Amino acid sequence: MSTAQRVIKNTIWLYARMAASILVNIFTTRILLQALGASDYGLYNVVGGAITMLGFLTASMSTATQRFISYAEGQGDRDRIKEIFNNAQLVHYGVAAVTALLLIVAAFVFFNGILNIPNGRENVAIGVYACMVFSTVFSITIVPYDALLNAHENMRFYSIAGICDVLFKFVIALIVLYVDAERLLLYAILMAAESWLLRAITKYYCAHHYEESRHIEIRRYFNRIVVKQITSFAGWNLANLATLMFSLYGVNLVVNHFFGTELNAALGIATQLSGVLMGVSMNMIKAITPVLVKKEGGHKREQMLEISYASCKFSFLLFSFFCLPVLFYIYPILDLWLHTVPNWTAIFCQLMLISTLVDQMTVFLFQSLQAEGNIKQYSIVKSIVNLLPIATSIAMFAISPTLAPYWALVNVIIGKGILGGITNLFYCRHNIDLSIRKFTCKTFFPCILVALITIVLGYLITFLDINWFLSLIILIIASIPVYWGIGLSKNEQKIALNFINRGEKQQ
Repeated sequence: MSTAQRVIKNTIWLYARMAASILVNIFTTRILLQALGASDYGLYNVVGGAITMLGFLTASMSTATQRFISYAEGQGDRDRIKEIFNNAQLVHYGVAAVTALLLIVAAFVFFNGILNIPNGRENVAIGVYACMVFSTVFSITIVPYDALLNAHENMRFYSIAGICDVLFKFVIALIVLYVDAERLLLYAILMAAESWLLRAITKYYCAHHYEESRHIEIRRYFNRIVVKQITSFAGWNLANLATLMFSLYGVNLVVNHFFGTELNAALGIATQLSGVLMGVSMNMIKAITPVLVKKEGGHKREQMLEISYASCKFSFLLFSFFCLPVLFYIYPILDLWLHTVPNWTAIFCQLMLISTLVDQMTVFLFQSLQAEGNIKQYSIVKSIVNLLPIATSIAMFAISPTLAPYWALVNVIIGKGILGGITNLFYCRHNIDLSIRKFTCKTFFPCILVALITIVLGYLITFLDINWFLSLIILIIASIPVYWGIGLSKNEQKIALNFINRGEKQQ
């Protein structure tokens, strides 16, 4: 199977996981609210929110481990892979131990004035917190196995495990609904057990299929340099991720400070809508990232760059295919979805979607920089760029309080989208010899042309005297030839057709 066909197959598996997760989670949330009640469900989320920040750490560590394993895969050095995996295990056990200690100490702070716990529920909240600490610490120790699956591009097992995860959680919700006990504590215990079970299955699967994880020999493979490389890469990557997320939450705080909570509701809806649509392109990022790193590890940089150009284009086209029709019909979509739509929600949604769309143009350049590995200076500059929207928004609203609140998101478009994209291009040109001319011809021009033609089509369709939903369907159907004929090159069309024909023959 060619690289392109493998990527398409992996992406399809990830889409199946995403679709199942969205569908099952809708029903799971509804059942949990019924089983726990709003107060206990809120309590669970409040306690859980106290350790949500560790998601940054886990994501950063996973990316670092995956990068080094994929790089060694590209080199074809099996002993090097074993060395990296064993040292990654050592690093993660150390991080898990430190995390457990910090969370235990933090509990004394959280449960003595920080968290607002209803009277009589303090012991239950502590039990919930203990279950979450167990689950979080155990999750950190299993990160190398998740990274190993990604490095081997095994998205089939990853997706099946993800679907099983949401199904297990659905079953837990049903159990809690029909069991007459302390439901909140039972739910926390079952969630911790489910987390342990799923990760134990992952560990067993990796040990059975991948030699490097079969026998853990940390003493034999210990290498101080490898430990330093993994922790350094993870640290700089964490700085970038943390400032990016802080920027998004910071804009929320700025809007809250200057305009009140109603605007936060509108911004929250916009963020949620953007996140759902972005899941389409994020799955492709997960499928392609190990391919980029392997090409770099195999000293095939020109191939790595060609994949980067195509991936940036595909990411933009995939997101815009769903995003642009939503932009045109955001008002009736929000009316159908929410019934009562908070003020400013529509324009917030439009600006948030535009910000994410601009970001997709260069998103894989970041993955290419990670593949090369020299990210220290890039992470420092990108962290500053990530924080610019907060600083500029505070300054603008402080100087001119009458400014409309949507300027906060305009700043996000300029900072995160445009300046972030320029930063990606600059460091790719400097670090990995990316050709600006090739990027412009192969990625920028096709994306802009497709977007402009689709916008014109959408504008013309609005003049038709028909139902908005029918207009939306017409726009989607009319844009398909544009994406196929202009967005994809002849070679890309051939690859897609070969993959479709291959799938039909297998059936």
